[in-house]
Amino acid sequence: MRPALIISLLFVAGALGPSAAHASAPKAPKLGATLESCTTSPLPVQRIASFVGSMPARASAPRMQMRFELERKRDGHRHWRRLKAAGFGVWERADPNVAGFVFTKRVNGLPVPATYRALIRFRWLAADGSTVDRTHARTRACRQPDLRPNLVPGELTAALDLTQPGMAVYTLIVRNAGRSAADPFSVTVGSGSAEVARLEPGEERAVPVVALACLPLVPIVVRVDADRRVDESEERGNGARRGCPPALG
Repeated sequence: MRPALIISLLFVAGALGPSAAHASAPKAPKLGATLESCTTSPLPVQRIASFVGSMPARASAPRMQMRFELERKRDGHRHWRRLKAAGFGVWERADPNVAGFVFTKRVNGLPVPATYRALIRFRWLAADGSTVDRTHARTRACRQPDLRPNLVPGELTAALDLTQPGMAVYTLIVRNAGRSAADPFSVTVGSGSAEVARLEPGEERAVPVVALACLPLVPIVVRVDADRRVDESEERGNGARRGCPPALG
């Protein structure tokens, strides 16, 4: 899945979804905004943040309301930005005349790398709907690093294929510079291709590829994850031009 589709899931298709619960209790909860959980993963659906707001009742305000705003700070940026997200930006209402109000919102499919938090607004209303008091608080931040694999082409060497005139056996070094394993993928060198088995983070492998022999001084194009099966943290470094190896010159 490409990053653009992840954003679509989050903001359009509703992969970003809230869950909620409120209850009365003899002892009122304290006023607070809490990061309940922060789960990281290379898979978008498993990148989860859960935020909890709590507020005690006021004697002069039988109604309580709470509003969550999702905020994000991208890596390398200084400022937090408000996000439009399903289930956020709306006032949640407690049952009237209860001791307190506790509400939870959970979000998944978070684009990475970035940090997320919730701004929670609280307000207490009189029976006629007028606002008696209001305040706000922010949760701790949920850091979501990019844990996806990152496949990088390395050195290219070659030798003539003595069994097939005009052909060569190339060896391309392929490295996984990311933070999770890459499932099987394909590699191309010039006119040839080869399949590569699962590659662990930090692992590199020499991949043989049979293709037409290149000509001296003519660059040859190499590409890892040529059919784009692997969702990577960086897609732009998958292709490169290499000089025709000296053994073929």
